[in-house]
Amino acid sequence: MSKLSDHQAYDLLGHEIRVVLDTGDSRKDATTSGRLMTRDPVCQALVLAKIEEKNGTIETIEWIPSCSVKSVESISEPTQEINEEIDRYFAEEVGGANESDEDIQKRCELLTCLKVVNYLKSHHLDVVENPNGTWIIGQCVRFEAPYHVANLYCDQPIVLKRITKLLEGIQ
Repeated sequence: MSKLSDHQAYDLLGHEIRVVLDTGDSRKDATTSGRLMTRDPVCQALVLAKIEEKNGTIETIEWIPSCSVKSVESISEPTQEINEEIDRYFAEEVGGANESDEDIQKRCELLTCLKVVNYLKSHHLDVVENPNGTWIIGQCVRFEAPYHVANLYCDQPIVLKRITKLLEGIQ
């Protein structure tokens, strides 16, 4: 089978597949194989898990961009042991099951903050982090957790208005 449709990709999840890769040289092709873990819904890239046959553990995870895929074929069906190993591997990697709501909230705040800081820096504004978790923008605006537009503080209303307007552009 050549390029995968959404239905074909869904049907092959967990299966061992062989992928023929486009090397750019029409005289030779490269192949790779592994268990199909997922397919990116946006860029159609494939994610394969290479599983060691002796002890059934995952050796590596391989990402294959869709432009490199010439064809895909199923080699074997998934077994219960393989499915359990895959679930165990991803449970260890994610680690989200043991997180408290407070930890998740702090992580979301940090991600929001980093997004805002990167946005401000891309607009050539000086942004400095203080040890207490606040950020100073342009040496006059204070930005505090939970890092929303309402958490900007400045004694100069014109500066505050401009920074607020800039940040409203990303939210």
